[in-house]
Amino acid sequence: MIGLSLPEKEEQRRLLRRLLAAAGEEERAAASRRIAERLLALPEWQAARVVALYASFPSEPDTDFLFERARAGGKRVLYPFHRGAGRSLGFAEVEAIASLRSGPLGFREPPPRAELRKPEAGLVLVPGLGFDRRGTRLGRGGGYYDRTLAELGPGALRVGLFFSCQELPQVASDGHDQRLDLIVTEEETIRSRRG
Repeated sequence: MIGLSLPEKEEQRRLLRRLLAAAGEEERAAASRRIAERLLALPEWQAARVVALYASFPSEPDTDFLFERARAGGKRVLYPFHRGAGRSLGFAEVEAIASLRSGPLGFREPPPRAELRKPEAGLVLVPGLGFDRRGTRLGRGGGYYDRTLAELGPGALRVGLFFSCQELPQVASDGHDQRLDLIVTEEETIRSRRG
C-alpha cells in the first residue's frame, strides 16, 4: 500500500502511473496470474453465467487468460465498447478474443454490433488506477465506468482487479464515483460494502 496521504485525484493518478510504469513485465505477468487464479476460485465467479470483462492495458492485470477460462467454463463473455454518444460504455458478447480491435478510447473492444446495455451476469470486472479498502476506485479520469456502473444498477457485482501496490489509504472521490463490491489483488480478496 502506498503510505502517502494524497488528497487530490490528479496527484494520486500521477503517482500510480509512475509506479505502474516502473514495474517489470515479468513481475506484472506473475502477479496477473495470481490475481486470475484468486478470481477464478471465488464462488461469485463460478456461479456467474455471464461475465463482463475488459481488455486490459499493459500496465494493468492481464485479463486475456480470464476470457479463455470463462469460455471453457461455458460462460457468455461481454466486453465494453465506447457508445460514441455520451460518456458511458455499452457491452457486446465476444466469442473470440482475436475479434477485439483498438477503439476510440485506446482499449480493445468488440467490433460494431448489436449492443447489450446491461450485463445479465451480475459480475462485471472494472479496471482502475488505484483503490482503497472501502471499495473506492480511482479511474483514469474520463468517468466512463462510473456512468456505466450507475446505469447497471445495484444488482451488478462490481469486481476490481488490481496489483497490491495500487492500494491507497484513501482514494479521493466525488459524489458520482461508483464503489466496488470486491477487490482482487495477487495477495488478497477484499470485500467491501457499496453504498
